[in-house]
Amino acid sequence: MKKIKVIVPVTTSLWNDSIRQVFERYKNLDTVIEITNLNAGSEAIEQHYDEVWSELPTLKEAEKAQDQGYDGVIIYCFNDPAVRAAKEKLNIPVVGLMEAAINFALMLGRKFSIITTTKRGIAATEDHLRMYDFYERCASIRAVNMEVLDLNDRCRLEEAALIASKDAVEVDGADVLIFGCGSMLGISENIYRSLGVPVIEPGVAALKLCEDFIEMKTHHSKKAFPFPDKKIRHTS
Repeated sequence: MKKIKVIVPVTTSLWNDSIRQVFERYKNLDTVIEITNLNAGSEAIEQHYDEVWSELPTLKEAEKAQDQGYDGVIIYCFNDPAVRAAKEKLNIPVVGLMEAAINFALMLGRKFSIITTTKRGIAATEDHLRMYDFYERCASIRAVNMEVLDLNDRCRLEEAALIASKDAVEVDGADVLIFGCGSMLGISENIYRSLGVPVIEPGVAALKLCEDFIEMKTHHSKKAFPFPDKKIRHTS
């Protein structure tokens, strides 16, 4: 049995049921999923400002998951808040959505485009792409112009995502599409049927990678992500 803690690093449980439904569809039979949210932070993450508000509570939840005996942690946000810090502190697999989705995409095509929520968040996504050294493989980032908290409107989301995805493929030259938010759920198959290129839901990519790491009995390199040294740390 594999126990995975899924940390949705926001203060609302708005998407928990949808995430659980998708994960139940794709997870291995012996995988147990536990979804949790934050008691402090932001209700949605789109920009660096939101990330910072959510990172420390996310890190604490990740540490708690290891202490509770979970086999792996998924930080369920495309901005990957606290992922690198959690990799330093934990010795179980830690998987973020952006890193997982892009690694999948690069095995399926040469250039990917990210279909994100609002134009306001594009700069943060570009910064993360540069940090991961994926920027040159990104054909474009296109927005559906919907706030994260409005993404449960599936009809409106699918219509906007299809327009943005079509432009990403036909104008920008993408041969793989990635949804740039974990809350963009349940529309990837229709987009694929319409455009004929792979469409990656980042949460599913993170789930499968986390399961594989657990089964392989491996995790991130502690040479790359060494344990934090002992020092006094305070929060206000």
